[in-house]
Amino acid sequence: MTSIVRDESIRSGEPRLEGTRITVRDIKRRVIDAEEDPHVVAGEYGISMAECFGALAHYYEHRDAFEDAERAAERTRRDGERQTRKLVDERRGETAESTEDAAES
Repeated sequence: MTSIVRDESIRSGEPRLEGTRITVRDIKRRVIDAEEDPHVVAGEYGISMAECFGALAHYYEHRDAFEDAERAAERTRRDGERQTRKLVDERRGETAESTEDAAES
């Protein structure tokens, strides 16, 4: 039986295969999202097919929670990009003003 565990000090508490740093999300992204062969994914991670499919089963059993977390992460990413864009634009404005002030001197 595949054991899925959480530990806040490992991979930010993401559900993962016990005894590894391989998260359920790692396997889901490759097998489901990227449509990679589960046998290849298991081989590359050095895990059994039972562990690979156990992780996928865990994902499907908790799909709503995973999707909610992915949506929240996407919102956080977009907010960070907006804040960065705003800071860059503000800096560009300061640089343009500094250049204009230097030209007037």
